[in-house]
Amino acid sequence: VVDGIDDTDILGVEAPLWTETVRDLDDIDALAFPRIAAAAEIAWSPAPGTSADRTWESFRERVGGLAPLWRRLGIGFTPLPGVEWAADPRGLTS
Repeated sequence: VVDGIDDTDILGVEAPLWTETVRDLDDIDALAFPRIAAAAEIAWSPAPGTSADRTWESFRERVGGLAPLWRRLGIGFTPLPGVEWAADPRGLTS
């Protein structure tokens, strides 16, 4: 992590969202999602190198699979390139 800091010294993670360009809640959705999923991945997954599931490739699959849920919840996420965003069975798009 950081030289001189042990894993046991880390209490949690942050996912700050700077709001100087935010005009409304739609902007917050677009800026926070999928970033919030990445923060959760870091906070709750095993340490890098200890699990085959902690790779960019496996994360891309998991976060892409969240698209239908986020659409159903009305979250206007930003579908970043490099991720195969799952289609919603009802034909909804972000």
